[in-house]
Amino acid sequence: RNVKKWTLSTLTYGDCGLLTLQPLRMSSRQIFRLKVFLKKAVKKPEITKRLVWFNMFPHMPLTKKPKGMRMGKGAGKLNAWQIQTCGGVFIFEFRNLRLGRAVHFFKTIATKIPTQTVVKFASTKMIKLSGAKAVNVRLTTFW
Repeated sequence: RNVKKWTLSTLTYGDCGLLTLQPLRMSSRQIFRLKVFLKKAVKKPEITKRLVWFNMFPHMPLTKKPKGMRMGKGAGKLNAWQIQTCGGVFIFEFRNLRLGRAVHFFKTIATKIPTQTVVKFASTKMIKLSGAKAVNVRLTTFW
């Protein structure tokens, strides 16, 4: 199936985001597991002011026929919901999150996502290296 390009190819809400490089297909169970992980990761949001946005919602129904049923007789029962997107879409966005913490969260999330991803930031940030001056690291936005 051809997947249309989404309009989520730029950061809309947060300071940093996880960008997919390939088409992605995930079930609602996989998305729920990611939400549970992020809920644990973003503890005490009223103190830290961390915000998370999910730019994906499972809209696509997946049907399946029962085992042992003969061919024909239409589509089967609703089995699950899934999402299908093209590459170049931000699926998660964070705000008010330090650079190292963001990279850690996104690396952990990327291991759970079945596609190649890249961490992108909205602007340049200052990084303090140990025993050195603050170095301006240029973190470019996507494309």
